[in-house]
Amino acid sequence: MSDPGQSHSTVPDGTDSLSDVAGSAVVTRPTPNGVSARSTGMTEPTADGHTNPLESRANDAEPGSSSESPRYAMLRNYSLIVPETGERVRRQITLRPFDSIGEASGRERLVAEYDLDSEAGEDTALLIDGLANESRAWFPRITRIFRWVSGHYAKFERRLMRLVQAIRCISWIYDNILFQEFTRPLKCSLTYFFASFTVFSTTISSVLGSGDGKHLTATVTVYFHPSRTIGSMIEAFTFAELALVYSTLLSCCSMVTAAFFRKLDLLWVGHAIVLVVFCAGGLGSIALMKHKMGKQTFNTACSVASTAFARILVREGWVQEGTVSFSKIVQVGLLVNLGVFISATVCFLVFPVTAISRLKKTCKKLMGTYTHILVIITRSFLSGTKTEIEDLFDVAGSLISSLDTTIQEAKYEHYVCGTETEYFLQMRLVKSIQSVTQHLGGLRSSLQMQWHLTNLHPGHTRSSCGELFDIFVYYLGPPMKSLTFTIKGILEVLPFDDKNSQTYDVHLNSRFAPSLNMALDLFSSARTKALKEIYSQEIFAQQANRAELAIHLEKVASTCGQFSQGLLDLAREIHSILHILEEYEDYVLSGRPRSWWWLVFWKTNPKNLQKADDGSEEEDVTVPSNLAHLFSDDNLRAKNQKDTSRDPWTLKVWRALRMFRRNDVRFGIKVGVGALLFTLPAYIPQSREIFSHYRGEWGLVTFVLMMNISIGGTTSSVIYRLCGTAIGCYSAWLIWFIFPSNRVALALTGLLIAFPCFCIIHGWKNNSAFGRFILLAFNLTALYSYSLSQNDIDSDDRNEDEGGVNPIVSEIAFHRLISVSSGVLWSLFITLYIWPNSARANLKRKLSILWIRMGLIWKNDPLNSLSVRGEPLKPYVSIQDEQKLQKSLLKMRTLMVAARNEFRLKGPFPTKHYDSIMKTTQEILDVYHNMNSMITKDLYASERESQMIAYTIEERKELSNRIFLLFYLIASALRLNLPLPYDLPNTVHARDRMIVKVSEYRMKQLSEDAGTEDDFVLFYAFILATMSINDGLLHIIASLQEVYGSIEEETLSI
Repeated sequence: MSDPGQSHSTVPDGTDSLSDVAGSAVVTRPTPNGVSARSTGMTEPTADGHTNPLESRANDAEPGSSSESPRYAMLRNYSLIVPETGERVRRQITLRPFDSIGEASGRERLVAEYDLDSEAGEDTALLIDGLANESRAWFPRITRIFRWVSGHYAKFERRLMRLVQAIRCISWIYDNILFQEFTRPLKCSLTYFFASFTVFSTTISSVLGSGDGKHLTATVTVYFHPSRTIGSMIEAFTFAELALVYSTLLSCCSMVTAAFFRKLDLLWVGHAIVLVVFCAGGLGSIALMKHKMGKQTFNTACSVASTAFARILVREGWVQEGTVSFSKIVQVGLLVNLGVFISATVCFLVFPVTAISRLKKTCKKLMGTYTHILVIITRSFLSGTKTEIEDLFDVAGSLISSLDTTIQEAKYEHYVCGTETEYFLQMRLVKSIQSVTQHLGGLRSSLQMQWHLTNLHPGHTRSSCGELFDIFVYYLGPPMKSLTFTIKGILEVLPFDDKNSQTYDVHLNSRFAPSLNMALDLFSSARTKALKEIYSQEIFAQQANRAELAIHLEKVASTCGQFSQGLLDLAREIHSILHILEEYEDYVLSGRPRSWWWLVFWKTNPKNLQKADDGSEEEDVTVPSNLAHLFSDDNLRAKNQKDTSRDPWTLKVWRALRMFRRNDVRFGIKVGVGALLFTLPAYIPQSREIFSHYRGEWGLVTFVLMMNISIGGTTSSVIYRLCGTAIGCYSAWLIWFIFPSNRVALALTGLLIAFPCFCIIHGWKNNSAFGRFILLAFNLTALYSYSLSQNDIDSDDRNEDEGGVNPIVSEIAFHRLISVSSGVLWSLFITLYIWPNSARANLKRKLSILWIRMGLIWKNDPLNSLSVRGEPLKPYVSIQDEQKLQKSLLKMRTLMVAARNEFRLKGPFPTKHYDSIMKTTQEILDVYHNMNSMITKDLYASERESQMIAYTIEERKELSNRIFLLFYLIASALRLNLPLPYDLPNTVHARDRMIVKVSEYRMKQLSEDAGTEDDFVLFYAFILATMSINDGLLHIIASLQEVYGSIEEETLSI
């Protein structure tokens, strides 16, 4: 060991040399005589009496390998709160994130998953405890044996680890892949098999009456499949019954209308009314509502309604003849209800899955993902290293989307069971858990900005920012690390216990809330002291004479201050989750009292409404819905104001017809007109026979189901539907050829064909219609042929129809192929030539408008929404508009998928670039949300905040205008399909001028020792938000340059 005072190197006066080596933590600094001193056990105060953190950090350096980051290695031990006991201890902790098994050995990965402390002697215990927590119910005995073996025979530990990993791997594959992938199509196949008994069982068939349409029950089970949760099945059943009532109403009205005009000898007038009002209006309204709802269960109900109505409207012939016969309506309703009942029964009895258990399981997975994200972000921020965490955020996003769906399904289960109170508690819990993602997103933004400041600037700037971050990490790093340890310990076990995969009981340690409160108090006090100590450093006193240094200091201060504030907000959100879980636990312990308040619909349950509205204060803030006033100032608006009373009547008519310019209304009209034209031959005597012979009703149903609001949505499945129909018809013909009229063979082969078809339906995300149309074509051919062979037809049907009792299956299959194919091709024709709605053009229009709205929102300046010195609140546009923007962006994702399927001669759609643009736009919206969250915490500015708002008003106005101008330019470029110019408005100088003003104000207040550092938190968030928005806009601009980098000669032609 070298003497602490020994000189090792000599450097010129006035230079700084910083060397941090993990393990030794050597700091070399200049001394007054130009000789650098090596500090290993003591520190030397600076001229102003403060200890230099760049030196003193060497004393508390955390021992580690050379692979540790120098900045992370300098973190000293710090007091922390053990969440399970509330004990305050001082120990050495290490954050060890692992993204994959390949990055660490099995022992390290398991230890890191369950504790931040990897001290020797605890590895085996942590490993076994982790295994016990994650294992299935039959693992405890094996776990005890493993514990005994590992405790007495250390030499078997490596083999034990491999065995444990193998068991966990096999268990995970079975639970998450094989079990789900096998049971889902199996349940659906059994449902189809049981539904086919309405045709193959003579007893059931005779009970249902005569007719060759009993295969409708099996058809319903193809759409109304049981591979869903019990809550989803209840929801689907509700929608299906409502849809059946609607189709019955349309059928009855059609019959009555035709019969009424037949008595008047005006049957053709009745047919015209039926086609226009009930066919076009009814089927068009079904398509419109299907698009508006956008729910899978409602889509299923729409398919059932279209199928039932088309059979009465076209197939039976009662409407064409003007005869009223409710027997067929009753039979069709009975067949549909039977299919729904069979599907629901299989869902409830065969491998049932409850939405409540799935909700709890998803919450547990999401909390585990949050734990990994938090550890990785904190470690990366403290060490200054770049770590890819986008995959984890993508996983969290998919889990959050699953939560939104599952909580709605769980609502139906709770309502049926009478546990509405539990539903409201779960809803509050889900909202709070989803809010954690926003806080983690804010931490990620701070991490990205840190990397940007320390790695993407020139050398001198990068070095200065790096040293400033070192100072912040030295003082704030240990408290951050300690708070992260406590939060991680809580997140690992919340919110439900996964030992029992059936119940997922509430898992709450009574010491969690007090421990978190202690950790919050410890971090808050340490943060206040650390920030005061930081701003007392000599380097902050030098910024008054150096504007560039002041800008860098404020950027670093904003990043670090926002990161520490983000940790505080995250901890408070976890505290809210603990509070909700306490209420949840009390409710469970009280025996889950039942109420069924939803049945008393004319009353409200104030207690439940109170719980449902908790945590939604942001929605109470009213904002103006019109953004147009932000385009210009008041004088210009007054000058251009028009008197609308003098507008010509044509303009007034144009405004009144605004609804018919909406794409969804046009879509409903398109479907209605297309259905009318397709059905028209069934009401013309000369073509009615041909239409009936080729079973045109299935072409009508296919047309309605095929239609999509965009061109790409319709064309995406044309090939798959045609090929699926052809394969299904050929399969039915082949099986009938091998087993003619053999009901046992036909039923079993139907089961065998249904299984791979349902595998396609549930496994192919984008082209599930392929498997559905194979099974539907098989059903329409094989089951219908068997009904004919058994002479199961109406008394007025001709026996020679398609062979009669000796069915010509090849002819039947050919007719089905022609009918379905005509429906597919007709839908393609209507989509392309009646009000064509291009997904590509719609995507560009909606995205450009979204950017304009985002620019206008920021132009309004979020800080202007604060009440200054008791003034009335000035609403911030994006608070209420944010949810609409998020929904609009989600719809654009759907449009982008449809745009890929639209053919164009210029080449394939640039999906990669647009996906990057959409992702960046979502990140900017996340920045808006974080800013809104900061503002809505307290809408009344403090005295210091009021002074800062007034002090920086001009700089903020210029910065907001420049950001709006960039939004406006990229929106214009996207709409015009033109590249952006290279010399764009720069926001950097405007932002730097605002930062300098903030720095000037800070130095003034520091000299007066007035206020607290919390008064700067809002400006930290604003500075960080502007930096993130600017970086996002630059990324979008670069993507647009790649998409529209070249201009064709005809582009600029006049």
